[in-house]
Amino acid sequence: MLLRGIVKPITIADVDAAPPMRQTLARLFSYLRPYRRRMIFTLSIYVLCVTISQLYPFIDRKLIDEHIAINNPNGFYPLLALATAAHAFNWFGVLIRSLLIQRISLGILVDLRRQLFHHVVELSFTFHEREPVGKTMTRFIGDANTINDFLTNQMASVVNDVMSGIVVIALMFAINPVLTVISLFMLPILTLLGLYMRPRLYNGWERVRENSTRFNIFLAENIAGMRVIQAFTRENTNLERFNQANNRVVVEWMKVIILQAWFSPLVELTRSLALVVVLYVAANQLGLGGTALTVGTLVAFMAYINNLWSPISTLTNMYVVMQATLASAGKVFQLLDARPTVTDKPNAITMPRVKGEIVFDHVDFTYDNTRPVLNDVNFTIQPGQLVALVGQTGSGKTTIASLLCRFYDVTGGRILVDGHDVRDVTQRSLRAQIGVVLQEPFIFTDTIANNIRYGRPDASMEEVIAAAKLANCHDFIMKLTDGYDALAQERGAQFSIGQRQLLSIARAILSDPRILVLDEATSAVDTETEVLIQDAFASLMTNRTAIVVAHRLSTIRKADQIVVLKAGRILELGNHATLVQNPDGYYSALVRAQASAGH
Repeated sequence: MLLRGIVKPITIADVDAAPPMRQTLARLFSYLRPYRRRMIFTLSIYVLCVTISQLYPFIDRKLIDEHIAINNPNGFYPLLALATAAHAFNWFGVLIRSLLIQRISLGILVDLRRQLFHHVVELSFTFHEREPVGKTMTRFIGDANTINDFLTNQMASVVNDVMSGIVVIALMFAINPVLTVISLFMLPILTLLGLYMRPRLYNGWERVRENSTRFNIFLAENIAGMRVIQAFTRENTNLERFNQANNRVVVEWMKVIILQAWFSPLVELTRSLALVVVLYVAANQLGLGGTALTVGTLVAFMAYINNLWSPISTLTNMYVVMQATLASAGKVFQLLDARPTVTDKPNAITMPRVKGEIVFDHVDFTYDNTRPVLNDVNFTIQPGQLVALVGQTGSGKTTIASLLCRFYDVTGGRILVDGHDVRDVTQRSLRAQIGVVLQEPFIFTDTIANNIRYGRPDASMEEVIAAAKLANCHDFIMKLTDGYDALAQERGAQFSIGQRQLLSIARAILSDPRILVLDEATSAVDTETEVLIQDAFASLMTNRTAIVVAHRLSTIRKADQIVVLKAGRILELGNHATLVQNPDGYYSALVRAQASAGH
């Protein structure tokens, strides 16, 4: 099959070295560039709101010391009205900034996922065969969300906390410099606690992410392979493996939660100690007759200590958040930095509509310069000919078809289509000339009509129906409740294998390619459906060059050429009549073997 590997798999343990922190941060913040004006405006609202919110204790101090404590009504209500207005303005500011930051957040998330998807669809088959789907999905969902949250909510929180700390400390010094210096004595202890906890929390989150990625890969693989699981009654075994993978994530989560559960009370302890010391000093000053310290000042000061510790506590965790973000960003950028192994030349031309002549000129193909797959493959296909590729599994049939589509590049020799080396034309113009019908056709979750017009989105409904009739799938489509507007389930689950194949043939007919690559798919269907598929293939191959990856020799007797492959080499070349005349030939032996097996 064209989508199956001629490359070695990659394991979960394959991890590339992370780029430098400065480089990663620079790339991260580049996603803010389109939103920089909105972000600056939003952060300005954050600064304004935090400044206003920190004035509340200052206003309370004046209310207590200058009005309530001495029964002075003059100016009390204007000051109270000012406090009320400040609260209302701050509430409105918080609402606006929340809406703005979420709008920016959604924009960045859309941009990042769009960039990822655009990049992934441009990557060569080698990448998609190596990377587990669950791992790639983690980059789109988990890692993208982490990056987005860091650039918006976390960065806004940092600005909010830093400004809050600056304003609070400034107001504390304005109220009582001595108490301010005393209350800050716990900060070095809090810093040491943060330095002690940072690497432990970071390592813990790393283990959570690694196990989450493993879990996502396992889940995607098992959902995709559910038929195999049920066919081999592996439900209980795979459920046990699911529980193990799920429990590993939970265990690592709990380790981090326990660490944070210890850290948070320690932060609270430092704040309590600071409050105790301030109260002790304040009590002594109050005992001096109230000349050194007023009740309003003490109330405001206690409020400011609480207001100061909250952002400090948040900022101590910011390093862990940043490291977690850098880890996610490194994985996302590793994906974005993956380069296609097949690229267009700078001077690549657009291939004109071809007649269909194909030349394999002494083609070699080796993966990673270690394992030869094809060796000196040399044959020519004339326009309109049907050529069958025959051989045992691993003989190179699928590789030949994949090289023609330029899913991979040859490592020796060349492939010509109407005299054009496929490496000298754009991939898009080459593949537009080639229609591929896979052994396991893929049906998208969309209407039947849109699945058929997948290669030609602008095709009319009349053209879709005409293609479906040629492919012998019109009748069963019309039996559906909504006909061509019926929504196909994921992978076309409501259709049989034969029906999915007929739909894929209709898709190929509508795209009207000059060259066909057919991975024959009749071995798993009933006789009646096989007749329909063969008839549809006949309609599809009319006046087109066709290469058939043959699995059942009985279906290729009318081929103009049969290329017999073994271990990546052409063993025999000719049509059915000439090849069977050699009783000692490899093809004759294959024919006899399949005949005795009832094929």
